[in-house]
Amino acid sequence: MSTLFHDVRYGIRMLAKTPGFTTAAVLTLALGIGANTAIFSVMNAALARRLPVPDPERLVRFHTTDQPPNTSQTGYNDTSLTEPVFEELRKQHNVLSDLVAYVPLSIRKVAVRSGAEPEEANADMVSGNFFSGLGVRLERGRGFTPEDESQHTQTAVLSYAYWTRRFGRNPSVLGQNLYIKGVPFTVIGVAPREFGESGRVSRLKFGYLSRPARI
Repeated sequence: MSTLFHDVRYGIRMLAKTPGFTTAAVLTLALGIGANTAIFSVMNAALARRLPVPDPERLVRFHTTDQPPNTSQTGYNDTSLTEPVFEELRKQHNVLSDLVAYVPLSIRKVAVRSGAEPEEANADMVSGNFFSGLGVRLERGRGFTPEDESQHTQTAVLSYAYWTRRFGRNPSVLGQNLYIKGVPFTVIGVAPREFGESGRVSRLKFGYLSRPARI
């Protein structure tokens, strides 16, 4: 300990003799620590934080980089899988335990009306196994089922944020009708609070619709 104290005192005396060097060294350390802290915070928020699903390390996202020309489809530009490819992949269970699909209902916000108050919001169309495939338990009500998808039922699940903002977390929202682009959809559930926040899993501000005949 005496040697350590001696070294510390010697270092302080040397730094005091060269204030210019000391200032530059302190600023360099401050900038280095600050930059590393900022980078870690961004990486932690974007990559390292656990997604709000069971076993997030097993979750993968498929896309394509070799889309045929003049392919007519919706989704995130030409990197989205086509409907036939998705239908074939979802039959394969030797590698994947399940495969879900989602696609924006519109590039921009869509018209949504509950009662007499219209507004605009974001929404996704999803496959019937969307929540069950991800292992997500809903906050209220139920999620979609494969039967909802095959029968093209007009049902919707609200995000927790939209349920809070628009309905004040009123549990009686279940069973109510929402008009989306003038089409009535019955609310059957509310997603968990953390699901869909800050672009995680799906960047939704409104909610989810059972997948119609085509996506």
